[in-house]
Amino acid sequence: MSKTVEDVIRERGFFVTKPKGTSMYPMLRLNCDHICVVRPELPLKRYDVAMFRRSEGVYVLHRVMDVTENGYTFCGDNQCFFDRGITDDMIVGVLDSWFTGEKKHTVRDKGYLRYVRFWCSSMTLRRYILWFCHRFLWRKYRGKSVG
Repeated sequence: MSKTVEDVIRERGFFVTKPKGTSMYPMLRLNCDHICVVRPELPLKRYDVAMFRRSEGVYVLHRVMDVTENGYTFCGDNQCFFDRGITDDMIVGVLDSWFTGEKKHTVRDKGYLRYVRFWCSSMTLRRYILWFCHRFLWRKYRGKSVG
């Protein structure tokens, strides 16, 4: 029997994989980056990037957009719709770092923190940016989106 992501994180303290899908683009790129997910410190904070397991068993890596008493609201960076009602028991881990080739990025890097402030500041602005990017810039990813 193969181990689950939860098993690996529990045993080693981290899990490394390639992201699937384009829901976290432009931060994480399909077939280019490797992510390192570590044990979560609960409760999560706004703008944390966390891996959670949906009720049908699918693992998702998205950003926390809101924290409420009933759970979390998540959204992928390349999306404008929300996953609501995600609870602590569904959280598998949080993103700690990612690698693009040999270059390591962490969630503590100044450039990353500037990106988060800009990208999460306005969902209205994000809708227009994503429309433009999908229409004119990111054509090579058409048909490859999984998440």
